[in-house]
Amino acid sequence: MIVYILSWFVSILFILVKGGIENHTILKSIDVDIVIVLIVYLLMLYGETGVGIFAFCQGLVIDIFSGGMLGFFAFVYLVVFFCITLGSRSMDISSTGGQMAIIFIAVLLKNILMVTFLYLFSMEIVFSFYDLLFFAFSAICSSLIAPILFYLLNLLNRIYIGADGEI
Repeated sequence: MIVYILSWFVSILFILVKGGIENHTILKSIDVDIVIVLIVYLLMLYGETGVGIFAFCQGLVIDIFSGGMLGFFAFVYLVVFFCITLGSRSMDISSTGGQMAIIFIAVLLKNILMVTFLYLFSMEIVFSFYDLLFFAFSAICSSLIAPILFYLLNLLNRIYIGADGEI
């Protein structure tokens, strides 16, 4: 349970820090999506209902702090959550390769969905081949950081269970 609660705080902190950093740096192309990594990890541990709420609420937090269209990120993260859920039925998300593949596909899907919805709603977005390369690079970075984050969260969970003596 501590991992679920900590995931909320880590994700919200990441969203706030990421927004502040992106406004002041040139490294906007390196976009690691911790929220999707946490969605996959929590899906592996807790099941679909709580993680669906987590995905929706994290999207709402991004909507509130981004100043964009309300409900945009909440919808995008819900669609990504459903795709992760469907993908986890055919891939083994308890293995490192399955986790990395699901996260790669989910981050790539999130970026493509965002561009598609922005194009459909505003018609002012320009999409190039380099954007697709940045999306792929973002998906690779997110999938590579996932095993490290999963290891740290598992370690925290073991320490908590060992200290408390119960789940």
